Amino acid sequence: MGDQSPLPSRPLWASVADGFYVGSHDGSFLGYIDRQADGAWRAFDAASRAVGDFADHHRAMDAVTTALQVGANSEGIETRGGAAG
Repeated sequence: MGDQSPLPSRPLWASVADGFYVGSHDGSFLGYIDRQADGAWRAFDAASRAVGDFADHHRAMDAVTTALQVGANSEGIETRGGAAG
């Protein structure tokens, strides 16, 4: 038989409204991204803190996921990226 170890899971992003996505990972809320009036994508963590503004939604999603991973490894250190104001 082959390797029976589970495959690593990936974040799941769902479009819940035009320009608005929410992310989860293994059933836990990651955060969300929201398209701004100027076309930028603003990323927010699970506590609704702005992570940054990004040119496309894929980069915004990656920033939310990365902020979670960094936060989990850096007890209490807030992570920011992009150009949120």
